[in-house]
Amino acid sequence: MTRLSFGHIWMGAVALTALVALVAAYFVSTTPAAVLNDRVVEPLRPGEKGEVVSYTLKEGASAGQVGNDLERLGIVRSSRQFQVLVSLMGLQDRLSAGDHELTTNSAAATVIRQVTVAKLAPTQRVTFPEGIRIEEMAALAAEAGFGSRQDFLDAVAAAKLPPGLAATLPEGQGLQGYLFPDTYILPAPATAADLVKLMIETLNERFTPELRAAALAQGLDPHQALTLASIVEREAVLPTERPLIAGVFYNRLAEGDLLGADPTTQFAAALDPASVEKYGWWKKVLTIDDLENPSKYNTRLVPGLPPGPITNPGLASIEAVANPEKTKFYYFVANALKKDGSHVFAETIAEHEQNKARYGQ
Repeated sequence: MTRLSFGHIWMGAVALTALVALVAAYFVSTTPAAVLNDRVVEPLRPGEKGEVVSYTLKEGASAGQVGNDLERLGIVRSSRQFQVLVSLMGLQDRLSAGDHELTTNSAAATVIRQVTVAKLAPTQRVTFPEGIRIEEMAALAAEAGFGSRQDFLDAVAAAKLPPGLAATLPEGQGLQGYLFPDTYILPAPATAADLVKLMIETLNERFTPELRAAALAQGLDPHQALTLASIVEREAVLPTERPLIAGVFYNRLAEGDLLGADPTTQFAAALDPASVEKYGWWKKVLTIDDLENPSKYNTRLVPGLPPGPITNPGLASIEAVANPEKTKFYYFVANALKKDGSHVFAETIAEHEQNKARYGQ
């Protein structure tokens, strides 16, 4: 491609006319995308390294105003050259207001790429944190414009799982645990059904065949793995502790013992609408009645895994269940002294009671 070079001091009317004609001819034979990724016109001093300059592009500024600023700062060869390129690219209304880090002695096309933005199609965006219930997701989806809360719940109720996940879903079991928590961006307008479908597809993709095989090697099918992962998600705060907490739960399962996970008791309590209305979805202070709740979800009373997930776990918790840390620990308690989300682990009930007295609340 021909590269243009002009004098350092002046540019006469004839040279400017020639520049415009040559640049116009170039644009006729190429595409806008190609121009933005090519050095259409050389910098004022080719080969010389420029300096980084902070430039604030004002809201509503024209290409002429921006070009004048950039020429004054030594960022582009000339304001006129900048304006011609912007006009031929059809980017007059795509100048991006705000702060930009630009470099002096730059090619005009490079600068244009830095100070313009493409007009994107409208989108809808929502972020779901790990370890929340479907009902909590419904509230976030509604806030993000994906219909009402009920629209989301109805979409979940009507959704179908891919064959691999559906195969181990117990009859009558809902999809708690099957909506992958993540940030989702969909083309607008998007419905709750569109969102739910994408969340299930994402889980199916992230919960890979390798992870499912690893969980199966631990004795858990996909539904059971998601169930245990949902408990780990609520119990673990520090990422480094997830595999260890999963290992503790595996030890208890191997003995046919109670998991004793408070989040499952909280989930059981929330099966009562009156409790949800008064305490929310995750009751903070559990009572004797809560601990003695006969629900199959209450692992303080019922041994083994609950019937299904209590939350929608993230990938780290799923990975922890698929690849738990081998340990002799059988108990753990939150470290109230550090208050950093860490736990203190023990092998025996005697050690655990000592830890509770020393580190518990």
